[in-house]
Amino acid sequence: MAYGIGGGGFVGFAIETVSGTYQAPTVYIPILSESLTRPQATVWRRPIRQNVDNLGGVPGNVNVAGDITMEAFSDKCVYFHKISRATLVKTGAASPWTYTFTPNANAVATNTASITVVRDGEIFGYTGCVVGGFNYTVEDGQLKVTWNIVGSDEAAQTLPTPTWTGGQVQPFGAGEYNIQIPTATQVFDTDTFTFTVADNAEPQFRLKNTGRGAQFMKYGERSVTLTAERDFLTRTEYDAFKTLTAQAIIILASKSANESIQIDMAPAVKDTYTMNLSSQGDLVRASVAYQGTYDATAAAAYKVTIKATVDIT
Repeated sequence: MAYGIGGGGFVGFAIETVSGTYQAPTVYIPILSESLTRPQATVWRRPIRQNVDNLGGVPGNVNVAGDITMEAFSDKCVYFHKISRATLVKTGAASPWTYTFTPNANAVATNTASITVVRDGEIFGYTGCVVGGFNYTVEDGQLKVTWNIVGSDEAAQTLPTPTWTGGQVQPFGAGEYNIQIPTATQVFDTDTFTFTVADNAEPQFRLKNTGRGAQFMKYGERSVTLTAERDFLTRTEYDAFKTLTAQAIIILASKSANESIQIDMAPAVKDTYTMNLSSQGDLVRASVAYQGTYDATAAAAYKVTIKATVDIT
């Protein structure tokens, strides 16, 4: 076989009808990189029998783990949020639809997915996949997202034929952001941010005769954080940090009435706030880290609302 490069590969995605049972792709995802693997906990034998060598391996538990990084397309992010630890509410009778994802305290995800990765013409079918965490960030003005994937198992599958729609939805870039700190107060002093949700998903293994893959993924404690680089203009935000003053924050990326991604942080409390004088020609800037906290009114620590032209149930 000839050598291949990354540009010749692709990723397909499908919500599973039966959790852990492979489903051929129904949508194809343009990605920037992926690191999905199938770690296996092989048990290496070293019994005492007049021997000091490894006598071989016994099959152990296996699961799927890794990240997928992509441009934050509104019509593709909805699929990954659907397999996260969140409750989906879909509104709208026609395009665009509005998808509201509110985090919950469930032990397992409502939906799982099969993720197909083709590398140099070879097919890898990962099953029982959920999103264990994610982060949205801005690089050079472009919105990107990384999904932490945890799943059950992997096997070779039939090569699918990807379809890439012409004139596809474009990623968000410079001039398409509205940062509100606090809510309803748009600020113009932030040039980058990273919003992170970690639900600490762990594979759960059970004794069975139907394969070695994890039986399901269990979620743990959740942490919601936001880091931002801001111009230091006055002591106002710094003094709010000192008093642990909570603020509701909105991050909105919007191309039109049909395409937007909005992140709402329920009362966020500054965890760290640092600024310093460096060189003569450098701006005085502040690095701020926020902790998302639970809001009783919203019944959540964050919410993601996506307007997209894609119709998923």
